[in-house]
Amino acid sequence: MNNSIFPNMKFNFFIFCILLFFQLKSQNKSELYIDKYKSIAIAEMNEFGIPASITLAQGILESGNGESRLAVEGNNHFGIKCHNSWDGETIIEDDDERGECFRKYSDVMDSYRDHSLFLKDRSRYDFLFEYKITDYKKWARGLKKAGYATNPNYADLLIDIIKKYDLSQYDKSNINERNFFVSNIYGAPYLYGLGLNYYNEKYLIDLNIQSSFVYFNKLSVSYNHNLFNDFYLGFSSGMVAVSNQKEFNVCLSFQTSFLRSLKQNRRNEYQKISVGVDLVNDKDFNLEKIVFIPSVSFAYLF
Repeated sequence: MNNSIFPNMKFNFFIFCILLFFQLKSQNKSELYIDKYKSIAIAEMNEFGIPASITLAQGILESGNGESRLAVEGNNHFGIKCHNSWDGETIIEDDDERGECFRKYSDVMDSYRDHSLFLKDRSRYDFLFEYKITDYKKWARGLKKAGYATNPNYADLLIDIIKKYDLSQYDKSNINERNFFVSNIYGAPYLYGLGLNYYNEKYLIDLNIQSSFVYFNKLSVSYNHNLFNDFYLGFSSGMVAVSNQKEFNVCLSFQTSFLRSLKQNRRNEYQKISVGVDLVNDKDFNLEKIVFIPSVSFAYLF
């Protein structure tokens, strides 16, 4: 073997070790940042509905793991500029232009709180709060769409950080998340109803009682499975009473639903729009007597 290649091999190995050292050092800084500020990010999520993973990823990216000049001298971890509404202390830093005005805070917690208020109080970010708190990819892309940063790769950078450090685990720490709801239901032919609902990201179970006040009264239990995004496909079984009959009729229903999250009041509330058809039969299951009743409903889960 040619001994002349050994110096090159040693040099390459030396360079590799240096790069590995800085990579591990950078990773360690990010992990230290996460350990230090994750409790604040979770607390902000519980109050304002912003995923902790997004807050932490933005903090890591915007502040350079808390080591940028804005972070060290101004406690500004999110690169928020002064804008016209800011009347607090300021710090000057070059960004898209030279000598731009950035907000300065007395401590880091104020920076995290101002970040939450910055997103919550500006109408251009309103659509973000319609996304599920666990859908960090939509949040990341939505932040870029709303113009939070000018970097065209901003969303991908946030997503990569969240994946690398498994930050999505903190989105499940929302103590305000709940699974049981009560609902008011409006629609046709059942004009009004009440429901008890169990909801998680994969499925929705409803126990409903509805009435048309003229022809039909319906009691049913339904199961709705998430197909994609906010769309669900489901079926239900129950009983329908016709006003001029004393007996209940068997009812099997199929429906498709769209479930929309409401975050405006910092509460986990939902709107559900459903379109379906009821197959109503008598208790003897006579197939020749099946009645098809199309239905549409709007439910408010609170």
